[in-house]
Amino acid sequence: MTPPSPRPTPRTPSHGTQGTQGPRRRRSLQAMLLTLVLVPVVGLSTVGGVAIDDRLTRARDAETALSEVRAAIALDAVRSAVAQEVLPVLGEAALSQPHVLATFGITPTQAALLDDRSGPVLDRTTSTTATDTALAAALALPATGAQARETALALRTARTTTADDVATGFPLYETLLSTLGDEVDQHLHDARALGLEGDVATALLRLQRVSRAAALASDEISLYLGAIARTSTVERTDFVRVWGAYQQAAEDVRETSDDPALVRAWTTAAGSEAAREVDALLTAVAVTGTSPTMTDVVTLASASATRSADLRAVLTRVADVVVALAQEQSTDATRQYHQLLLLCGSVTAVTLAGTLLVRRAIAGPLRHLAEQSRAVAAGELVDVVEAGPAEVRVVAQGLAAAVDSLRRVRAQAAAIAAGDLDCEVVRTPVPGPLGEFVHASVTQVLAAFHEREQLEADLAHRAAHDALTELPNRAQTLVLTERALHRAARSHGRVGLLFVDLDHFKAVNDSFGHAAGDELLRTVAQRMHETVRGGDVVCRLGGDEFVVLVEGVEDEKGLVDLGERLIRAVSAPVALKGLPQAQHVRVGASVGVAVGVAGALDATLLLRDADAAAYRAKNAGRGVVEVFDDELRIEISARAELEKALRTGLETGELVLYYQPVLDLATGRTKSVEALVRWQRPGHGLVPPDAFIPVAEASSLVCDLGRWALAEATRQLVRWDAEGGHRAGLDVAVNISGRHLAQAHLLDDVADALSSSGIHPNRLTIEITETVLVDEPQALEHLRSLREIGVRVAIDDFGTGYTSIGQLSRLPVDVLKIDRSFVSSPEAGHGDLVRLLISAAHSFSLGVVAEGVEEDDQLSALLAASCDAAQGFLFARPVPPSELPDAECAVRSSSGTTRG
Repeated sequence: MTPPSPRPTPRTPSHGTQGTQGPRRRRSLQAMLLTLVLVPVVGLSTVGGVAIDDRLTRARDAETALSEVRAAIALDAVRSAVAQEVLPVLGEAALSQPHVLATFGITPTQAALLDDRSGPVLDRTTSTTATDTALAAALALPATGAQARETALALRTARTTTADDVATGFPLYETLLSTLGDEVDQHLHDARALGLEGDVATALLRLQRVSRAAALASDEISLYLGAIARTSTVERTDFVRVWGAYQQAAEDVRETSDDPALVRAWTTAAGSEAAREVDALLTAVAVTGTSPTMTDVVTLASASATRSADLRAVLTRVADVVVALAQEQSTDATRQYHQLLLLCGSVTAVTLAGTLLVRRAIAGPLRHLAEQSRAVAAGELVDVVEAGPAEVRVVAQGLAAAVDSLRRVRAQAAAIAAGDLDCEVVRTPVPGPLGEFVHASVTQVLAAFHEREQLEADLAHRAAHDALTELPNRAQTLVLTERALHRAARSHGRVGLLFVDLDHFKAVNDSFGHAAGDELLRTVAQRMHETVRGGDVVCRLGGDEFVVLVEGVEDEKGLVDLGERLIRAVSAPVALKGLPQAQHVRVGASVGVAVGVAGALDATLLLRDADAAAYRAKNAGRGVVEVFDDELRIEISARAELEKALRTGLETGELVLYYQPVLDLATGRTKSVEALVRWQRPGHGLVPPDAFIPVAEASSLVCDLGRWALAEATRQLVRWDAEGGHRAGLDVAVNISGRHLAQAHLLDDVADALSSSGIHPNRLTIEITETVLVDEPQALEHLRSLREIGVRVAIDDFGTGYTSIGQLSRLPVDVLKIDRSFVSSPEAGHGDLVRLLISAAHSFSLGVVAEGVEEDDQLSALLAASCDAAQGFLFARPVPPSELPDAECAVRSSSGTTRG
């Protein structure tokens, strides 16, 4: 054997070339090392910057919260002072105005007595001075200066007006108190909206509750005065409403606060002798409608001031706690900011210095290793020197092993070229750990993969339960879910909702009766109950829909596992009473999972999300679990937009009907047409039905679409009849969805279309699918009613559903339309099936229409099978009504005779 000629060995570039390439390669290595240095430094700087910005933000938020709380307390002080000023101002004006005294039913003698007894209490100078002092304090704060100035102007107007006319001035005080209360609430709301965490957020919530209760305490006094001053039903109703709100707010402070000191302080203030006197007087008016006496009014003025001061003291105490906590958080955040800044600077400096030292240590060995690698690549099997850091030495060892292997390969090639095939060099395989390493790695990956599958199968389950009379209904489900969301918001947890929809349950009800269906639901409920945790809540929304409420959700994976186990539990066979022991029924389930985001409190929205996920699970083939995610949210939004556009299009006339001829194969002429909906959407052109019909079928819009199609198709027949020619006298078939067929108003829609057009009922054919007969229990009854008035019924796409040939004699139908998948299939079995369907339909006196006829040999086969009619692209495509052709074909029998 002649050895092959050796390949020319590449030459080393000239010195001039080296002088050109060497520096460039060194610069490339340096650039890579520099990049290696900069990446962690930039990354560390970025992370540090984010952390520093977070601390600054927290500090600013805490300072802002301090400002908002101080503003709220300052304005609340003004509001409280104004509330205490009302009675003295009102009393002084009333005592000086005879017509006002007459309104209250007070004689001059009684007024003099009241003036003597109430002098210290109704001292206007003291109350207005207190109000002015509180206003001055509010004016000094930047956050409340503008509001304080507006309040001062409004207060001056109220005082002046009240002095002249109590009936006109008193509502000004009411408006001013309401405005101040709203401002206090807004400042506290803004403080909470900053998202402060921990004790600060809890203290803010306490402050809001105490502030609201204190404000209501003042409001009930002012509204009480308004009620007795104006004696109208509206003022009394407002007073009773605010009186009840204060009782509830005070109870909330005591019951919902987790601060024992606050509860004691509030209980003491609200239970003082002055507070009891006020409550007793107001309760008498609110509950029994008792009219107050002069003594009552004087007592109320004194006691309400004391009670207001006591409640203000509690409010101030809570505000001081909030301020202290916010200041502490601001101080902590500022300190952490400085610590992070120092840490990031130190680490960055150390990283840069260390990286520069490492670069010097590895650059030389790497350049030497690169030169050896270039020599090996050029065919020079040089001896590789191992030097530098451990990692570089490992690479050098690998290169040395590769060189050794190449030498062995070269020796084997030389031996083979020389014909020495049995020598030791050829028999010995080339050594190397790569094969073993790859094999070991793959083995480890497979082992890890199987271990993960096993772990997924063994994860702790979560489940739900159901009972026909014991589970919460839909309304209670929303209540329980909302409460769980509130608890989760307080504990910073998450709530999960599993929407469980049983599959094929209607078939059990239809086949064995509702009693069997109820027993099946109880059995399935027991299985679900045995699968869930003790703390989970199972609810039945109605029918075959259930919800499982799970609190303390850690991740979506656990909920998915729970849903999968629910499916397995529900899908197991069930033996029902009254059935033979060997006979069992089986249902399945599709599960949708939704997880409430942090702070979400809308139970209806969470239930809607879980329902949408369950809908996607059913569309995905049933028996699966789907999780509501951003993709589904986008899909729902897009579907909603499409539905909105479709609804608008239906209202504005964007929808049109196209018509496809149906040929009578006995005559070869068009005997009817099928009406097919198309959407001429502006900006999109002609939209095919599969792009919008599913969206319509998922809502009640499909009923409106069917109603429009019935009316438009029958009107078109009238227009064709008026035009005369080959289109006159045609029949029309309109597709009706299962949802529309299940509605009682379908019969009215058909009757209205026939009566408004004047078309004879036997010229209209309603087309339905096989699945409608199974999924919609009312379908058969409505179809029988349609046939009674003369409307024809056709089963569309026959052969693709679950209807057996033996059921044809019991179905209220007139025509079978054989699905195109059988007509166009080249398989001999499908041809036999088509002939069988035609023969069976004729046996039950049903007409047969073959769909999707596109080739001559398909037509010939249908003629040979004695098919009645056909439609398809072979004859005509769906076209607008003005373009409907005079479809006609020369139809030949199997013997070759032309028909038509």
